[in-house]
Amino acid sequence: MKIFYTILALFLVGNLGSIDAKENCVYEYDPTQTNLEWTAFKFTEKTGVKGKFDTIRVIGNTKDKSKFGVAEKIRFQIDSLSVNSSNPDRDSKIKKLFFGSVKGNQKLIGNFSEISVGETGTAKLNLQFGKSKTIIPVNFVWKENTVEVNGTVDVVTLGLSQGLNKLNAECNDLHKGADGVSKLWPTVDVKVVSTVKKVCK
Repeated sequence: MKIFYTILALFLVGNLGSIDAKENCVYEYDPTQTNLEWTAFKFTEKTGVKGKFDTIRVIGNTKDKSKFGVAEKIRFQIDSLSVNSSNPDRDSKIKKLFFGSVKGNQKLIGNFSEISVGETGTAKLNLQFGKSKTIIPVNFVWKENTVEVNGTVDVVTLGLSQGLNKLNAECNDLHKGADGVSKLWPTVDVKVVSTVKKVCK
């Protein structure tokens, strides 16, 4: 009988220890495991040009007891001058003519809201550049602790219509497709992939 109670006590201690470990775990944003990619489009046939931003700063509290809570708390700033399309000449024109057409600190500021519950769902991306604000519907998929978010931004809603026209005029010949028409689309696809860290004490 003593052996039975000893085994029972060990079982309970072990399970209580597991519960305590779970209660002491938190998730937090990891800047080293976050990438933001964009795809702009040129030509009438809509050929993609890919790039990314090298500098993304997350501000405020980035820890929560759930990975979903981390996503809700994140407030981010993207330095538009860190744009990187792997073509220095193109990047210089994007910075000067496109983003430079709007006066201000050149930061894209945003956060997520109306995030649906679950591993797969939808949310709203609230984005601001200069004095212009827009709300973008996005889709997300969690795979364990990694989330992928996809959406499409209309740059006109961010006050970048003039910048779009300036950039297209500067690169007129480079934006001509098979039909000879110079075209730079106002829509840009964005994809964010981020892995949150699970820290247990």
